[in-house]
Amino acid sequence: MLPDRIRAFAAALITRTEGNEFVWVYDDVHATVVLRNDTFGLTLRYSFSEIDTCGEFVIIYRDQEGREYRFYTNQDHDDYKIVRRLYEVAQSSGMKLPF
Repeated sequence: MLPDRIRAFAAALITRTEGNEFVWVYDDVHATVVLRNDTFGLTLRYSFSEIDTCGEFVIIYRDQEGREYRFYTNQDHDDYKIVRRLYEVAQSSGMKLPF
């Protein structure tokens, strides 16, 4: 389960990404989206846990000093929906569509 600050940060990232403020890099081989800018970096990785038999996300936040902070959620937690939405919005942010 995510801390409240991280849940709110994820929600803000959704809004700002949908507003075309951020374009993420999507790596389909590793099921990862990455955002880097001048003040922070964020990696969001999806995986399926064979042990828990559910989808899960890890959020890796890097501050300006290079410190990493890791946060986890899976389908058993309510905040999973927020993180899944962020992943989908981030994944589609750099897509080139025909119209």
